[in-house]
Amino acid sequence: MSSLLLLYLWLHSCVLVNGFRAFASDPRVRAKSVQVDADLARHLRTVSPRFLSVALDASLLRQHALDLLQSEKLITLTRALSPGYLRFGGTGADFVLFEPNDPRLSPYEHSWKSPKSQDIHPYLLPLELEEYLIHLWSLQAPLMAKNEFQGLFKNMTISGRTLDILYSFANCSGLHLIFGLNALLRKNHVWDSSNAQELLQYCALKQYNMSWELGNEPNSFRRKAGIKVRGTQLGEDFQHLYSLLHMFRTFNHTGLYGPDIGQPRRRPIITMLKGFLETGGEILNAVTWHHYYVNGRNTSLKDFLSPQVLDSLVWRINEILQVVAKTVPGKKVWLGETSSAYGGGAPDLSNRYVAGFMWLDKLGLSAKLGIDVVIRQVLFGAAYYQLVDWHLDPLPDYWLSLIYKKLVGIKVLNISSTQSDGGNKGTLRVYMHCTNPNSEIYQKGAVTMFALNLSKQDKQILLHFGRFNKIIQFLLQPGDNEEGLRSQSVKLNGQLLKMVDHKTLPVIKGKALQAASSVILPAQSYAFYVIQDAKAPACQ
Repeated sequence: MSSLLLLYLWLHSCVLVNGFRAFASDPRVRAKSVQVDADLARHLRTVSPRFLSVALDASLLRQHALDLLQSEKLITLTRALSPGYLRFGGTGADFVLFEPNDPRLSPYEHSWKSPKSQDIHPYLLPLELEEYLIHLWSLQAPLMAKNEFQGLFKNMTISGRTLDILYSFANCSGLHLIFGLNALLRKNHVWDSSNAQELLQYCALKQYNMSWELGNEPNSFRRKAGIKVRGTQLGEDFQHLYSLLHMFRTFNHTGLYGPDIGQPRRRPIITMLKGFLETGGEILNAVTWHHYYVNGRNTSLKDFLSPQVLDSLVWRINEILQVVAKTVPGKKVWLGETSSAYGGGAPDLSNRYVAGFMWLDKLGLSAKLGIDVVIRQVLFGAAYYQLVDWHLDPLPDYWLSLIYKKLVGIKVLNISSTQSDGGNKGTLRVYMHCTNPNSEIYQKGAVTMFALNLSKQDKQILLHFGRFNKIIQFLLQPGDNEEGLRSQSVKLNGQLLKMVDHKTLPVIKGKALQAASSVILPAQSYAFYVIQDAKAPACQ
């Protein structure tokens, strides 16, 4: 057989798939078809403009890591996620004592000027000092991550200067600070508010516009400190805090959130929540609870791709919503702390590309089912579920969050999927919102669909609700082909995402697809699709 004929046969054994040539034996050629239907006429519900928010764990105080909040790099990364809330809490919050002039200052103390108003930016770290602190942090953080979750809890202090840094960081980044107060300071089972009053007075004098929580996962107080608190008593403690806040003009219209209950694995947790809401629910701006899918110490890659694991969130949400509806009808519900795996996350999983499946699906499900705000644990820290790593470089979930913020609006649309042969089994998961009206590619009536393909086979998504000429794709895939799902980097439409320099983010640019009534989502990947000419009445 001539070489020319061989070349001819080789060329014709290939087909064009999603803009790339693939051999006929490539599984993408036999992509499973999934039909997607959407109601563009009306929206299901509206979520908060701060729907995707972030947290810092109070345990950072032990490590003097809050000095890094003066990093221009970290401020740049965080500002890109605004608007949002910045929750300062977690387990460590119930061991924090306020000491306005704490002599035990950071060893990296320097001439930092406290801001006098919310319009003044913090004093930024000189670049050399910033790089030095990041270097030290990257050396210490892995060991801290191993030691932090050993169940040893000790008191720690926060000074006025550190509070200034925390508030200024949130304000400069365009986030609203929520501060978690220590609920374990108690006398005869009743909350002792004396230390909290000092902190409130300090913040009021500074005229800090911030909100409050009291306690973190009260269902675990006995394990952490040998103290048992009834839900009704905690509700009374919140009533006391509410009265304190209204002693200060600055906090007359402040937010109060709680009880930050752990996820409802056992009946006593639901009982505690009911008791709390009966005595303290009316004064809350929103009811908060926590959720993690798996234990970070014994989970596996398979869990991160399991439809059954992802679906477990549905009945957790519904159970909480039912309790709230019966006790304080109409009250908003937040996921006040959440990530993939508890116990600081799963090493080599929670900080990798594969974690994006849990994160994106949680955002989609939460908005669709009625959660108003989702607060991600954590922005950075000595853990494995952070958005930026120990060098303050963005991880895959950071880029996913950034693109979500840019493209996804607050109006939630109803969308469903059906595989022709009935074999989907939840491996293709689709969600839809009106496109963020602040997006550079926004057109009146545009919608943003985001989808996850958990399977090892490509999915052809048939858009049963129309044929469109203007679809912009934002496909996210592992940045390191060898690491695959465990990659710590991510590609957007084939281009590696990384900062241009320590204070400049790359331009997030989509890829225009040809006019079609379907799109191809590669195996084990996730993507956003902005349908510019959807002309959705719900989004007009």
